[in-house]
Amino acid sequence: MKKVLGLVLLVGVLVFSQAGTATTPVAGGSISAPHGVKNVILIIGDGMGFAHLQLTRLVYGPLNIEKMPYSGVEMTYSRSGEVTDSAASATALATGIMTYNGMISTVKEGGKTYTLTTVLELAKALGKSTGLVTTTRITHATPAAFGAHVEDRDMEAEIAKQLVENRVNVLFGGGKKYFDDETLNLAKAYGYQVVFDKAGLESASGDYVLGLFSSSHIPYVLDRTENDVGLLDMTKKAIELLEKNPNGFFLMIEAGRIDHASHGNDIAAALAETKELDDVVGYVLEYARQRGDTLVVVTADHETGGLAMGTNYGKVVDVQGILNIKASTGTMAAEIKNGGDIKEVVKKYTGIELSDDEVAYIQKRAEEDPKYGLSNGIGEVLAERLGVRFASHKHTGEPVPLFAYGPGASKFIGFHHHTQTGRLIAELMVYGVGTINVAFAGTSTVEGDLNGDHRVDAKDAYLVLRLFLGATVDDDTERAIDMDGNGIIDLGDVVAILQGA
Repeated sequence: MKKVLGLVLLVGVLVFSQAGTATTPVAGGSISAPHGVKNVILIIGDGMGFAHLQLTRLVYGPLNIEKMPYSGVEMTYSRSGEVTDSAASATALATGIMTYNGMISTVKEGGKTYTLTTVLELAKALGKSTGLVTTTRITHATPAAFGAHVEDRDMEAEIAKQLVENRVNVLFGGGKKYFDDETLNLAKAYGYQVVFDKAGLESASGDYVLGLFSSSHIPYVLDRTENDVGLLDMTKKAIELLEKNPNGFFLMIEAGRIDHASHGNDIAAALAETKELDDVVGYVLEYARQRGDTLVVVTADHETGGLAMGTNYGKVVDVQGILNIKASTGTMAAEIKNGGDIKEVVKKYTGIELSDDEVAYIQKRAEEDPKYGLSNGIGEVLAERLGVRFASHKHTGEPVPLFAYGPGASKFIGFHHHTQTGRLIAELMVYGVGTINVAFAGTSTVEGDLNGDHRVDAKDAYLVLRLFLGATVDDDTERAIDMDGNGIIDLGDVVAILQGA
């Protein structure tokens, strides 16, 4: 704690963003805070690394994401080590605080578990509408981290209930199997319109909409029928619903199945999912250009598979071969398990004639791993044939891309960690992009007064956001900052200080 205060004294003057003040009614009071960015759209490509973008560009042509004027590099490590999972990485983005793998917007410190306020909950306190859109289950780790708080990401039935109780305005994705009758009835009691198919999505019009479009994850792009809902469909409807709020909105959009395809070394499916993300980026960028009040941030939670482009010098990637593939390796594996011949099934969906050695390898992988070995083996063989390679079937610790457009986008240039990106989003949502000096005048006994001017206001909330986030409470100064009394300095204290201003 002394080190943090020393930093404030040494700096003397800090700068934070402001462009006037506004008072927004919220439950339990009102927030008197500077005008922040009106709309924030965070797009996450789960498992998407630099090679995913490079190969998608090679196969499908120039990307919309290339039009984003500011870019950086995002570090992804968690408290568990160099390689994160989606729960820890999404928690870092959602709360600005690092946690352990598997934890959803909670963190353990000194044997105690703390609940962490998220940027989505901050947006709610600012009077904004909120939304979560994903091609995975809506209860999966990434969306869960923005709207729920559990110690274990596998607690998906509890996550489903919390998402509803947290009154997230728009919840679109798969995961119907985790919404039992009790949770669905709770959603309806809270005023949610509940829809289950494309027709329901198109007709949705309420302030609260829960869309569950698959029992588990939404099918891969390569496996979808015309009746399946896609990421762009959900994005368009989510924005249509959320933009009605004059205070603006926060929306997280996840292309979640890039990760799953990369786990399976399924290059064609991974790139098709990345292309879908880029289609969404194109739509969102055009929306933001027309408005001028919307910040768009695109990143990944981590890289999956250790994807590498090419296996030799020169032009080696079989672009047309990738485009010829008409189904995921999971679909091929399911057909083979139902009695199909490996050679015939693979040729049916890819046009590739496997050698006897390749078939033997796939069979061996299936024997080694009855659950995933068959599809993984097909993925490995096809990747090698098509001129790409994966280092593993797991997450890696590689840095991932970061792009931004709109108000405050220049702040995302350079190297960041997920925690820094999460804090930047919170800062811009509250304070906007102007500048004002915050002078440090010593200490005071006023609860929540960090800069010593004997007032509790947006300047104190800014100091909490920039200097104290993530500190557990173990002295009088920290107790004075811990306005919500949960034992850790988090975005909840930023909200509480602004409410008390």
